[in-house]
Amino acid sequence: LFEAAAAKGNMNALAYLAFHYYLGEGVEKDAVKAVRLGTVSAKLQSTCICANLVLGYCFMQGEGGLERSLARSVHYMKTVVEDPELDPNSMRLYATTLLAASAFYYPDHNIAPSGHNAIPEALFWFRRADANPMNAETVPFLGSLESSVKELCACCYRTLSTDKRKCCVECKAIYYCSRECQVADWKAGHKK
Repeated sequence: LFEAAAAKGNMNALAYLAFHYYLGEGVEKDAVKAVRLGTVSAKLQSTCICANLVLGYCFMQGEGGLERSLARSVHYMKTVVEDPELDPNSMRLYATTLLAASAFYYPDHNIAPSGHNAIPEALFWFRRADANPMNAETVPFLGSLESSVKELCACCYRTLSTDKRKCCVECKAIYYCSRECQVADWKAGHKK
């Protein structure tokens, strides 16, 4: 049924068919077909959730003939969270993608350089997902992520003592050892 509608150019059918090929639901799993159909659907309507999920997953895993690109995965997953009828699992998935990209591109630190730090945005989406009572699996992970960012200064990467750390009042997700580090990080790009 989806294939007939997709053949006629129905954008939603293309997207759902791409998703089914990616998951192997009702059809044989075929990531290459999923990418092809997802790409066509995303070009027809850039806000198509199913198509963007498929492309985001495939870029994240390097599947369907795509080279692994966490930056592109983040791009497609971001379009998913911009949907007004967003579900908590999509929020958590986007936040996880942000953290994976940050860990991949900046493996030497838990915190990326100023202007490239994904933790504030990831925490924002994890907290939104956590606000939904159906998303209980996020709670332990969110707690451990929040604890880990309290351990290092986001600017100089020094270990923070409990009594000296200063939290960014804007994002409430980044901590500093001093006012000087806070100002330097803000000027270097944290304000974005």
